[in-house]
Amino acid sequence: MKTLYIGVNKGGVGKSTITCQLALYARSQGYKVLVVDLDDQANATNCLNRSGKVTPLSKTVTEVLMQNVAIVPDGSGFNILAADGHLNNVLVEQARVKVEVDNIQTEKSSIAHQNFASFLATMDEHFDLCIIDGPPSLDIRVTIALTLADAVLSPIELAQESIEGMSNTLYGQRGVLNIKSLFNQDLQFLGFVPNMVQSTAQQRNAFTELNERIGQHFFTNNEGVVALIPLRSAISECQKQGVSIGDITKSNTMARTTWAGLRKIFDLIFERMGLEEQSLEEQSLNNQPDPIKTGTDN
Repeated sequence: MKTLYIGVNKGGVGKSTITCQLALYARSQGYKVLVVDLDDQANATNCLNRSGKVTPLSKTVTEVLMQNVAIVPDGSGFNILAADGHLNNVLVEQARVKVEVDNIQTEKSSIAHQNFASFLATMDEHFDLCIIDGPPSLDIRVTIALTLADAVLSPIELAQESIEGMSNTLYGQRGVLNIKSLFNQDLQFLGFVPNMVQSTAQQRNAFTELNERIGQHFFTNNEGVVALIPLRSAISECQKQGVSIGDITKSNTMARTTWAGLRKIFDLIFERMGLEEQSLEEQSLNNQPDPIKTGTDN
């Protein structure tokens, strides 16, 4: 199972939208997908529940992080560890509080990390891709997720003030590159993805400045062009309905154009995380002739 963390040090940039649309697309491509919602606002949880395509696991994210629980997925290949609105109060605000575990005083943050690591390990055999929807602030949830993830994708808004959030996302105490150097050397930063992009002078100027300051960290296509996700009403409508934008392309011309670009970005994410190769290997194994049916001698 590959684990992708989607987050940035700012709210309102569309991370839950990308989480949901990527998860729905990945499942449509045959991947077994697990979504983890670390944001108490529960936008990803609510959207995917509306889709009717995802099954919530038997425990919530707070229960999994704060208790040593055993969970068995239902076998549908599309599950979510749902947010319940309590993680901030139970974990974030009490991260340094110590409790006794096996006669040892242990911080709640350490317990949560151990429990989440154990949870992901037990999910490994059931899923191909785990997508974590991160919180809008850099707190202990981010540290826990980044130490256990394989890759990070960060949606941003094209605004000049975004430079501070981008810098903190990379270089802050809980930043991607700091966590990578200290705790998770295999962590891959896929890049910043400008989201909800409009063709305005203000956004063009912001993009120019951001590109000059931190452009080497943008998510680009194979030709080196920065990948952009446009602001489209079709995307927000799909989120409200809990459906993939790919599902409405037959009836919506604008959605068709938007989906063509979005799908290319999603395919690149799969490719750079090694999911495409994993899928091809599985297909190759599945296509091997059955020695019993072909009469081949074992």
